[in-house]
Amino acid sequence: MLSRLLGKKFNCISRACDMLCLFLGENFTFTDTRGKQYDVAEFSLHFQTQWRFREDKNILLASRDICEPYSENVPDDWQYDLIGRSDEMSSVFDVQAKALALKMQGATVADYHISTVNDLVIIFSNGVVFEQFTPASQKEEEWRLIDYINDVHLVCYGEKGGIS
Repeated sequence: MLSRLLGKKFNCISRACDMLCLFLGENFTFTDTRGKQYDVAEFSLHFQTQWRFREDKNILLASRDICEPYSENVPDDWQYDLIGRSDEMSSVFDVQAKALALKMQGATVADYHISTVNDLVIIFSNGVVFEQFTPASQKEEEWRLIDYINDVHLVCYGEKGGIS
């Protein structure tokens, strides 16, 4: 199923708390079983593990950026999981994701690799590389690929302890 990503354009990224959502392909409206519609892309990868976008030796955006405040001028009770604040009150992720989106305009998936322990690498046509790695020995869900067109989920460390 990962081969379906080849040639798909970078669409956008977002987050749900600390889970990265990487959308690939054309815009798509998905209708769930209750009839509710969602604007997504053809494919979405959801990561509940360590990840990063890099270009050459530079890390552009990474998983810990979600939990780091962008500015030093935040209150002691600052919370990372709030979305929609000014840049000064936002996380590093929320601010730098905008710059990454600009850099990724027009980029497509050129290649991908998956390791024997299900670490995933996606290489984009503009030279940016997305890397995900599994940081635990216990097999729990680390990431999933959702094909919205066919309503199929590919889960890394699904019920049988592998990709299913």
